[in-house]
Amino acid sequence: MAAVSIQLYTLRDQLSSDRDATLAAVAAMGVDEVEPFGIENFDWLPEALAANGLKAGSAHAGLLADPEKVLAAAKALGVTTVFQPFYEPEKWLSADGIRELADGLNAQVDRFAEAGITIGYHNHDWEFLAPAVDGVPAYDYFVSLLDERVILEVDTYWATAGGRDVPALLATYGDRITHLHIKDGPLQPSRSGAANVVLGNGLVDIPPILDASPNRTWVVEFDYAAIDPIDEVRQSVAYLKER
Repeated sequence: MAAVSIQLYTLRDQLSSDRDATLAAVAAMGVDEVEPFGIENFDWLPEALAANGLKAGSAHAGLLADPEKVLAAAKALGVTTVFQPFYEPEKWLSADGIRELADGLNAQVDRFAEAGITIGYHNHDWEFLAPAVDGVPAYDYFVSLLDERVILEVDTYWATAGGRDVPALLATYGDRITHLHIKDGPLQPSRSGAANVVLGNGLVDIPPILDASPNRTWVVEFDYAAIDPIDEVRQSVAYLKER
């Protein structure tokens, strides 16, 4: 069975204005876990999550910028997986830029593994829109450079927007992909600021993606929400739980 999680970046504004009420609302949704962001910057996370009965299974953090601070934060939270959530689009335009990212992640594998933490990478759309390297799609070239212990979190919305067949991608990389960001919307470029919508109400063909990933963690995320993100997240969680 897939676990259902929520990327807390979705509720960043609500957390900023009323942290306790927001986390209480998340807990009431009955998710299996949550995925905090920027964990190296928020010392309050462990206590606040515990107070609301929430477990952080995975997290987003700047693995390349300050690995020691990220490692300390991950240990405090008890997360077992940390994803690098972003790498500049311009870096994906050359083999050297892609290799720089892969080398940076590979350099951190042992340090985190010693603490029982797996590290990985989370995509946007530009990884799939970048030019091929020697005939190999940029994303696949990147994966080929990674230490086999570095895992993948596929943002299914942005992979779809980038023109990738997500069920086929899941089949290609199998257990290497452990987490999926499940979201829906108009499939406009990631830097357009277009709002996401409740799962099932947008242009992403979600059922085949879920059918292809029954044993992975499904993470609900809204980059932008046009109405009430808490209510939209609640509806999206319900959509996944009905599966």
